[in-house]
Amino acid sequence: MDRAAHNRHTQRGSMLLEALISILIFSIGILAIIGLQAASIKMSSDAKYRSDASFLANQLVAQMWDGVASASSVLACPANAYSGNELTSYTGTYTGLSTTGGSNFSNWASSVVAALPNASASAVLVAAPTVSPNPCVPGLQQSLSASAVVAISWQLPGGAAHIYSTTASISAQRPF
Repeated sequence: MDRAAHNRHTQRGSMLLEALISILIFSIGILAIIGLQAASIKMSSDAKYRSDASFLANQLVAQMWDGVASASSVLACPANAYSGNELTSYTGTYTGLSTTGGSNFSNWASSVVAALPNASASAVLVAAPTVSPNPCVPGLQQSLSASAVVAISWQLPGGAAHIYSTTASISAQRPF
């Protein structure tokens, strides 16, 4: 019996040690789950900002299309002919607090600033718009075509800079 009493004496505290080890393992698991949750929230925010940037760039492209294509069928040539300057109010740059460009661009840039943190944006025409036939010819359709690049950048505090850019072909026709 002396031997059994000795084994019980050497085993004292082993249950406490097992409990402390299991609490440690449980705590590490909880900390890992919290880390995954934080990473998930960050990725979700990044995805939202990328989606917003895509939506805003496509919104400006749609405004450009609408601006040049809003012709009625009762137009007079040459009074309502394309001049090639129809897209100038949609182009410009916004950096920080400075906006240069047309009125439509300025209105759009303010929505970019409202949606994205530390945003800057630009909309430029790759080349001068092509108008054909120029000057217009009564009885023929006149067409305008251009290529525009819309770029938006933003940066979260303490984060990396992000850029979204899209290139679009803008074209429209007016019957005379």
